[in-house]
Amino acid sequence: MTAPDMPSTAAPSAATNDPFAPSTAAVRIFAGIGLLLLALAYGAFVVVVLNQAYSGDGASGPLVEEAQWSMGLSAVAGLPALCLPSTAVSHAARRTAVKLQYALAFAGPALAAVDFA
Repeated sequence: MTAPDMPSTAAPSAATNDPFAPSTAAVRIFAGIGLLLLALAYGAFVVVVLNQAYSGDGASGPLVEEAQWSMGLSAVAGLPALCLPSTAVSHAARRTAVKLQYALAFAGPALAAVDFA
């Protein structure tokens, strides 16, 4: 006759106790903050374009359309990082999407500010 398995008294895995372990919730919070910053970046974009239109030659810079595409793609990169479940997206892919989201959001006003005239 064999004895039944006793509950293990070994220490729990390090991942459950590690405060520096990768957290999907933290990345989702950064994705949500990135969407809020996108609204601020769009406001900066409008200020830059209107400033260029009213001063100088009366036209905005040549990269205005690319700036709008950049900010639109920022939202496209941020929403899946925020909304998709953990089973559908790996932590590394979610983290990369949030980095791309921030880069595209900040590139929008920077591209709009380019004026070759």
